[in-house]
Amino acid sequence: MKYGEPISSDEDLIPESLRQELRRLVSVDYDDVMNSMLAYIIMRGPVTLYRVSRETPYSISSIYKKAKYMVKNNLILAKESNDRLNGKHVYDVTVKGLLACLAYRCLDDNIVLSKLRIKWNLRNYDNHKLVSILMILPYVVKGESLRLIENIDTLMITTLSALVNDSTIGNKLIDEITITNVKNVSIYYLVNSIISNTSNIKRPDIILGNSSFLVGYYKDSKMLYIYLCRLCEKNCALTYSSCDNRCRLINELSRDISNLVK
Repeated sequence: MKYGEPISSDEDLIPESLRQELRRLVSVDYDDVMNSMLAYIIMRGPVTLYRVSRETPYSISSIYKKAKYMVKNNLILAKESNDRLNGKHVYDVTVKGLLACLAYRCLDDNIVLSKLRIKWNLRNYDNHKLVSILMILPYVVKGESLRLIENIDTLMITTLSALVNDSTIGNKLIDEITITNVKNVSIYYLVNSIISNTSNIKRPDIILGNSSFLVGYYKDSKMLYIYLCRLCEKNCALTYSSCDNRCRLINELSRDISNLVK
């Protein structure tokens, strides 16, 4: 396969409606040069632009000009190379660049989703879960907030908060199963990050939850971190709460916490 050739697949992992949404989300002037560059850098990166020009049908001047545009629009990222390349920059794809590739089909979907899974550190997540997250993206990140997609922790927190607190998302052309799947994936990711101590949120002493709430309890400060609570109309998410506050969640938790921390 030559880089930049149209891609066909026996199974379309990304529906055409999502590709259209991703095109609006990345919002770039896309052309054949960018298509070839993205495909090559995704497959071979990090690479020098000289190498890109040698293995794509475009001149070095065209490649440099397009690379400048792509860096400015956060599709690729310039990095310092090792001494062997005499200080020349190498270029790697960003999450936004991967989304652009999915939007315009620069490579097979399986390849791009695999790269996206690595970027987001979601190696144990299957393609269906990944596509569910992509379905929600256009409704939770826009404009300047698009940079959130490069940090999976921030993206998961933002996504979960939006799904819990923004009732209009459910009125979009997104089915309830997808919304529920993304909520569950976000909660699972955040809790797993805390348990494995990879999150910026301090690990709680105890994590408690059921289908209506998920909270972490800090014994010393007697504080709760509410990942998600649906016990009342407030629909609290991703916030701290004092155990002195009298609310339905506190009432339900007080007995269990007392028994666990005696």
